[in-house]
Amino acid sequence: MRKILLASLVAALVSTSLLYASAKIRSTNSDDSANSNEASAQKSGPQLPPEEIINRFTKKESELREIWKEYAYTQESKLQVIGPADTVSGEYYQVSEFVFNDAGTRIERIIKAPPSTLGQAGLTMTAEDKNALVNLQPFALAAEELSNYFVSYVGKEKVDDLNTFVFDVIPKVMSNKKELDRLKKQKIEGKFFQGKIWVDDQDLQIVKTAGKTVPEFGQRFPKFETYRENIDERFWLPTYTYGDDNLEFDNFRIHVRMVVRYKNYRRFQSDVKLLNDTEEVKDEKPASGAKPSTGTTGGKPGDTKKDDVNKDAGTKPKQRPRP
Repeated sequence: MRKILLASLVAALVSTSLLYASAKIRSTNSDDSANSNEASAQKSGPQLPPEEIINRFTKKESELREIWKEYAYTQESKLQVIGPADTVSGEYYQVSEFVFNDAGTRIERIIKAPPSTLGQAGLTMTAEDKNALVNLQPFALAAEELSNYFVSYVGKEKVDDLNTFVFDVIPKVMSNKKELDRLKKQKIEGKFFQGKIWVDDQDLQIVKTAGKTVPEFGQRFPKFETYRENIDERFWLPTYTYGDDNLEFDNFRIHVRMVVRYKNYRRFQSDVKLLNDTEEVKDEKPASGAKPSTGTTGGKPGDTKKDDVNKDAGTKPKQRPRP
């Protein structure tokens, strides 16, 4: 009887020890899991609602436009009319340097500008085309313009090495017939951007845009994609725009291709305000980049000629990784 009781006591002690060890293991695993989840949450950061992301990237877009004015750069613009067998029947080509004069004003210095042959292919470079080139293709949607647009969240997408938020952008005027009629009567075209915007999920700055300028009445504007690079490890500035599109006029179609590059970015002023910050930064090393092209009015296409500089038109530079 004593031996049996002793054996029972030993078994109870062993069982208790095993239960304690098991509970300790479960507790340790639970703690590890909690720590892992907490670390993951800290790594991913707080999840912002789409409305807050929109407010932040549009505000930064306004700031970037002003910061951009403090940079000198070289711009190479090319718009071609493409004929049969991928030949070029008309071309606009210009290389300019945007630099600062002695008064500190940024000016355009034209380096190369052969006579345009777009006219023989039935196209005319208009003031609206140049507005799209200077204002809408490089910078898509600033805070002061937000009230003119419907902006809706699409989802997340990888752009090269970047994780981005994607948004659809539609001008409100496009669903307002009365306002469209007013613009048509006043011959106001190509005033707004319509398309998609990709926003870096860390810096909350636009890194890519794709779409076109609207509305179109008598004119036609090609679809385009604008890519940006991280300049001076702070600002996502436009470096490359590419478009390949068929412009549909009343009685004919014209195939156009455009490539615009921003190169050799270098800051002029000694201090620049950071986005959402009061800190200032001094002159740093220049960085390289590239830019966008146009839309057009139509006429009857002319003869074609061989293109000697068209081989690299469809390539685009890879985005620089975020610092």
